[in-house]
Formats: sequence, structure tokens, C-alpha cells
Amino acid sequence: MKAKIYHLTFITGLISFIASVTYLNHYDGTWSAIVMVLFSFLIPLTALLWRKNRLISFMLTLFFTLIVVRSADQHDWSRVSWLTAITFIPLLLQAIIVFREGIRQYGHQEVALSFLRMFVGFNFLTHCTEKLFLSHHDAGLVGFFQNVVGMHTFGTVLSENVAVTMIILGGLAELTAAVSIGFGFLTRSGAFIAAIYLIAAELMSGHFGIGYTWMMPGGGWEFPFFYFMVTIPFLLPNSAGKLSLDFEWKTAFQPIINLFSGVDASLKYR
Repeated sequence: MKAKIYHLTFITGLISFIASVTYLNHYDGTWSAIVMVLFSFLIPLTALLWRKNRLISFMLTLFFTLIVVRSADQHDWSRVSWLTAITFIPLLLQAIIVFREGIRQYGHQEVALSFLRMFVGFNFLTHCTEKLFLSHHDAGLVGFFQNVVGMHTFGTVLSENVAVTMIILGGLAELTAAVSIGFGFLTRSGAFIAAIYLIAAELMSGHFGIGYTWMMPGGGWEFPFFYFMVTIPFLLPNSAGKLSLDFEWKTAFQPIINLFSGVDASLKYR
């Protein structure tokens, strides 16, 4: 049963890919079409290629599924979104198996740490998709960067080109954090990038001037501060947890990059 679940993920991934291809005429441009087709294709591909490693298979298929679903939701490409979301069913089954086996092998604390790391990291995908994976940025997002970010950061309204450049740079920072923290790959470096990005985003967007409570008009700094605080612990040594690529690939034993690894080189690996 455990070894067969990837079959179900592979099938639902193929459904996503077929839906993405048949929806080509509805995307908002060439870049969106390439992204949707490519990432939907990577769902069944990674499920197949990494079927013998349930952890890597789970994280990769989850990563690409989140990108496709989130990108589709943002532009109301409902057919692709709903058909791709079916993949969350086998992914849930995979998660149960991965975490249960992790508890049996490494203990509850290690699995809890890894679970939180994946949630914090992959949640950045819900933000970077609108900045990097659509052919045309939402007018409201561009306007926010032109007016709100422009006034709080530079004291003037930004041109559209400058605003779009900042949007892309922000998306790249979010994508880097999603990959590094979500997969637990060079986790400490990803946490550092995420922390700096969150501080910069808050200062540039003016949330501190609104107040603490997030539900206030314009949004206070409550939620970004919470996000910052749950990111900071992954700056610490040995904070990636054992369900991570840092642990799988023993990055702590690699010269130079060991300082950026989320695992401890002094650990005795099983």
C-alpha cells in the first residue's frame, strides 16, 4: 500500500497536466501558459521519478501542486485549479505515511519541527506565484507598489516599470525562502533571506504606522510579525528537522556550505 500511493499521485498529476494543456487558450499570456503546463507536468514526473523516496516525492509534488493551484486561483482558471487540487488527496495520504514513519524513526519532536518548517516555507509560495508566474501582474498589486511602497520607501509614486521590478525581486526572495525552508535545503540561509525580506516588506509597506492588529484597515503588523517570529528559529543550527533535504543529503558534511545547513555535522546519522 505504502509503495503504491505514488501511483495515485501520478494519475492525479496527469489529470492536472491534461487540464493545463487543454486550457491553453484561456491563460493571460505565454509565460503563464508555460508555467502552468510545465509545473503541472512536473507533478506526475516527480511522483514517478522519486517514488522510492517517499519524503522527497511528497515534498516535490506538494511544491508543484501548490504553485499550479495558487496560480490558477489567482486568475479564476477554475477548471485547472479544481482538477489539480485533486492531487491533495493522495498528498494527504503521503503526508500521513511520511510523518508516521518519521515519528517511529526519529520521534515526535523531530517530526513536529519538520512539519512546521514545511508549512512556514511552502506558505511563501502563496505569495510568490502572483509575482513570478503570471504573464500580467494584477493592477491592484502594481498600484500598491507604485503608491504605498513608493511613498513609504522613496517618498514618491513609482513608475510602473520600477514597481514591476520590485515585485519580481520580492517574488524571487519569496521563492528562495519557499525552496530553502520548505524543502529544508540550506535551511539557515533561507531563514536569513526570509527574515530580512519580511523586515524590508514591513518597513516599505507602512504596516507599522497602522498599528498592531492585522484586521485594522490597511493591515497592522500583527501577521507579518508572527510570520517573522516563526521563521527566526530556523536560523539556529540543527533546526531543519530530520525530514529535510539537509538531513537526506548530509549537507552539514559538505565543505563551505555546512554553515548554511539546517542540521548538525556532529550528529550520528542513522
